[in-house]
Amino acid sequence: MNNTALALLPLALAYIMFTLGAGLKLSDFKVIAKYPKAFFVGLINQVVLVPLVALAVVLVTAPPPAIAFGIMLISFCPGGVTSNMLTYYAKGNVALSIALTGVVSILSVITLPILITLAFDHFMKDQANSISAIKIGLVMFLLTTLPVSLGMLARHKFTDFMVRRSSLLNGLASVFFVLIVFAAIASNWQLLQSQFTQIGLELIFIIAILFAISISISRVLKLSWFDTKTISIETSIQNSTTAITLAPIIMGVSTLPVIALPAALYGVLMYVVALPVIFLIKNKN
Repeated sequence: MNNTALALLPLALAYIMFTLGAGLKLSDFKVIAKYPKAFFVGLINQVVLVPLVALAVVLVTAPPPAIAFGIMLISFCPGGVTSNMLTYYAKGNVALSIALTGVVSILSVITLPILITLAFDHFMKDQANSISAIKIGLVMFLLTTLPVSLGMLARHKFTDFMVRRSSLLNGLASVFFVLIVFAAIASNWQLLQSQFTQIGLELIFIIAILFAISISISRVLKLSWFDTKTISIETSIQNSTTAITLAPIIMGVSTLPVIALPAALYGVLMYVVALPVIFLIKNKN
């Protein structure tokens, strides 16, 4: 990936987050009061459960440090519009999905810098460079929180226009997502060929385990299938675009580093696991 294309990555992520915000309105967050137990189960799952499951898989399989950190990086990232779309196909609680995505995306300005710094110090301690939690927090604010807020403001000020153009906006966001994923894969193609099986299996294990645990937790807590489907998808589907975009910023390089590879592969494999699960649970009510 050349420097010009790499420089456009943050803009692409900011645009994707803007479209997420453009799909939100303040009334969407009323769902938190309507489904408080389901909301907080989903929130805790995303912020706590996902990194713990990823860490357990990484410790058991012991991949190279850069790959291990890359897997942890994707586990720290919030869900995106993909989880909202999959929730819709699963006949889940789309309003709850949107609220969870919005809140966790905004919280990521705090959670990501802390978790990334801890993981970097553990897995990448032999690297010469160091990272700044404050810098990552500022980057997250500029690339996620601010665009989401601007998207919500645009939706509020220009409601009719934004609603009419929502299909176009979301279509462009999907195109950017695909381009980012394939650019990251292409940049690390040789490494992917040599480690595809190991990385792929680790990611599939993580996604499958998250689906199983999140569904089990929801059923134990007696949540409806309407909410259970939503929480399982929000827990298991992460925003790989965020991880890919952050990777060169974290490493301080002008190319996509190895730590971006798990996120790129995840962007493809999440559908491999999620779609069969959705097929099985979509008609449960």
